[in-house]
Order: sequence, then structure tokens, then C-alpha cells
Amino acid sequence: MSFFRNFPVVDYKFGNETSLAAIQNLSAYIDVIDQVKDDVSFYEKYYIKDHTRPDSLSYELYGTIDYYWMFYLLNDKLRQQGWPLSESEIYSLSKEYYPNLVLLTDQTMIDKFYVGDYVATATGDGFPNPDFKAEILEKKYDLGQLVVKPLVEVRTIDITNGGSGYTSTPTVTITKGSGEGATAAASISNGSVTSITVTNGGDGFTAAPTITISDPQTISGVTATATATISSNTLAIPSGGTATLYTKRNDKDVPNWNLSDLERMLIWSKANQFDAIHHYEDTSGNYVDINIIPDAGKGVNNRAGSVASGSEVIPGTSSLVGITYTDRLKREVDDLREIKIFKPNVANQINSEFQRLIKQ
Repeated sequence: MSFFRNFPVVDYKFGNETSLAAIQNLSAYIDVIDQVKDDVSFYEKYYIKDHTRPDSLSYELYGTIDYYWMFYLLNDKLRQQGWPLSESEIYSLSKEYYPNLVLLTDQTMIDKFYVGDYVATATGDGFPNPDFKAEILEKKYDLGQLVVKPLVEVRTIDITNGGSGYTSTPTVTITKGSGEGATAAASISNGSVTSITVTNGGDGFTAAPTITISDPQTISGVTATATATISSNTLAIPSGGTATLYTKRNDKDVPNWNLSDLERMLIWSKANQFDAIHHYEDTSGNYVDINIIPDAGKGVNNRAGSVASGSEVIPGTSSLVGITYTDRLKREVDDLREIKIFKPNVANQINSEFQRLIKQ
């Protein structure tokens, strides 16, 4: 860390220690760069290429890796936001920032499908185990979008070994699988576990969790074992068709929903949030408001295309550019790539003066 090598040393007492320790004062600051950072005779513009590190750029420009710190002190945006990410890092970060699902409709969302409520698809027997269930996080009226968080839950727990020696109902513990909140209750007969009922499916599971059943009460008994199955939580939209989602205001007890009490909405497209359109722009890069007006006569047939990657087709948008959530993140990073760098003959002088002053 060549930047700190000449920083002044101060005496500091840690916690309840009685003796002082000599440490470098990392808060020390010299404004030698601030005095010249806006003088065009000292610097030139540079575009940081993908996968370029500060130390490697320092070596490329100045023949030493020790001048990396100048990039940060010369460019406030780097000091505040950090070094620009690579393309692969941007994509990974976008998936982390925007993990949800975006659903597209041309039906009105006014006075129904409220943020915080659940949506689900119906099966032949209603809603005991819907193929898709999610929580509404956001409604974007102008784009006809529902942003939802899919709820992947524990659906069933199957006994693999009923065990023996149980004189009272054992405890069932659900762990791992990245999810939380799932609970279950066991039933016994003749000393063995005969069934396990899921009492709360939980949420957020990426893999089947581990099921642990407490030991039997008798010493010679055998501990029962079981495995869990999680929901696939897939929203199927047939080609050229739609999927129907249902919701009930302030009621998250989906298995007990009754069709006659529910609001419904037709969904004609879906996409991962990081690939979905965030907004539209004209060819000059100006933000353009899009107003989707529901048309009961045409329904979803007045549009075509996909919500993903800027390809959804909405009347009046053919000359516009769809900007995705990932596109926005890329723009923020690209802005960091345009930086000032000291000219080689100046960098050595700046470094010498900085180190001389920081010693004082």
C-alpha cells in the first residue's frame, strides 16, 4: 500500500488498554492534487477498458504500480463510487439487485392487484397447490407492468422411514435450501411417524430443504427420516396466449381462496426483472412516458412481442428504445470509465510533492 507508507504515526489507545500503540493516521490529507485537478495542462482524458485494474493501469501509464491512488484523488466519482465493474460483474450485480419477475398486461390495475397482496394461478382443484404464487412488489401503470416476487415454498414432505419407538409426536425441523419460515407437524401411529403436514410453506427456497425429525422417546427406537419437495413456481404463458392471475385483497391464505371472491388479470408476457424494460427513450436519449390505455375490445391482441430485452411491442413505441434494468446499471458504470489521468511527466512530480508533504 504505497499510498500510506509516509502517513504520519500517532499514539492511540485501544479500548481499555493502558498502553499506547503507534498507528498511522489514515485520516491525514494533502490537497496537492485538489490544487491542480482542474488545470488542463496537468491531465488528459482516458477511458478505462473492461477488466483493467487500477494497479495495472498505473503500470501501463507510468511504469509503476504505485501511482494507482492518483486516479481516485483526481476523479471524485471514483473516490465516491469505486472502480468500474467488468461486464460480467455488472450482469451478476444486476441479477442480485433485480431478482424479481416482471409481468406484462394491458388490463387496468386501478383499484385491484394491490402492492403487498399475493397473486396465484388456479389449477383444476382451485388453489391448494398453485403452479405459480407471488407477492406484488410494484405496479408500473405507464408500462402495464406488475413487478412480483415469486414465492418458492415447501409443498410436501414425504416419509422415507417412519422410524420406531415414538410415544409422543416428534418435532419436525426444516433447514437449509436458502429459504425460511417453513414449518411442519408430524403424526404418529403405533410408535412410527406416518405423515408430515406442511403448516407453513415458507419462502425463498432455491433447493429442497433438509428435514430433521427428533429422536424417539424409547432408547431402542429408530429416528424417522423424510424428504421435502418445493414448488416449481412456474408461470406458463402459452404461445400467442395469456395466463390468468388471481388475487384477493388482504388475504394471503391462498389454499382457501374461492374463485367467486377473486379479482383476475390476463398476463401476456413475463421476464426476469434484470432483463425487463425499465423505461423508454427516444433516439436522442430523452426519457419518454408511455401510457398504456386498456382496451376491452382488443384485449391483449393489440400488442405482440416480449417484455424482455427491449423487444416488447406497444403501440407508439416502434421508434423508441427500450432501456432495461441492466442497461441502466451499465450506463452508471460506463460513466465511471471516463476519467482524468495525470500526464506522465506530471505524475512523478505530484507523487514526490505528495509524499514530501504527508511526512510533515
